[in-house]
Amino acid sequence: MTDTNMQSSTHSDIISQPEENITGTQAIIWTPPFIVFFAALLGFGLGIASLITFIWLNSGLYSVERVAMVYSVVLMVAWLVVLLTGHSWWVRGGALFGLIWAACNFGGFWLSKHGVGAQDPLTIQIHAATSSALLAGALCLSVARVRLKLWDAILLWLVLLAFCAYLGYSYLKVPAGTSSLIFIEGRIVSWTLYLSLAVWWLRPSCWRDQPGLTFLFGLATFLLIVLNRSSTLTTEQNVFFLQVSFLCLLLAAIRVFQEEWRLHRQTNH
Repeated sequence: MTDTNMQSSTHSDIISQPEENITGTQAIIWTPPFIVFFAALLGFGLGIASLITFIWLNSGLYSVERVAMVYSVVLMVAWLVVLLTGHSWWVRGGALFGLIWAACNFGGFWLSKHGVGAQDPLTIQIHAATSSALLAGALCLSVARVRLKLWDAILLWLVLLAFCAYLGYSYLKVPAGTSSLIFIEGRIVSWTLYLSLAVWWLRPSCWRDQPGLTFLFGLATFLLIVLNRSSTLTTEQNVFFLQVSFLCLLLAAIRVFQEEWRLHRQTNH
């Protein structure tokens, strides 16, 4: 090999070495801080839920209603922050209904703590308002950042028509001696939960554009359906999964806030 070839070979090696270092630097995979925070909050929340359930089961230092009211206050604060920072009217509407849901939920557990029965007309009305707010929030947030397709329009119209048809059918089937308003409100509680789950989990657009929110809101709604069917919070499993449903809604609110904050920073830059 001549001196010229050796010099050119050495020169090419010197040039290729920094390029390899640059390539290696660009290939580093790092975890965004929000994912770390989100995962830590999820683990912390599940741990707290387990601890609260254990203490409630073995000592009875507090009631389930008091725990649920604390969670409701936290959710009210979270949705209020989303409402104040939201850019889209759909997001603001969803946050407003989320705030109403948390407030009605607080009121329902407050009544239960003070001895108002589950079959009391006031309790049924608050539960109906709570479930209706959850459905309205699902409709708003599920279309806020989603590219709507034909199936989305069909499903949303079907949800509306099915809900109205069921209410009309329930009105015709009111038992004798029963208040028609109270009877229909009792049916609203269960059907709005089913429709909220359908709005999230039966739409491929939601899974495509915002899978995290779809999973969290759907899981929270599914747990609320199961708890509503059991109609009791005296078991260890139900107390734990009630807290998990609140945790899912809190994480969903934080995820919505993170997206709105990111859009706010992009707009300012």
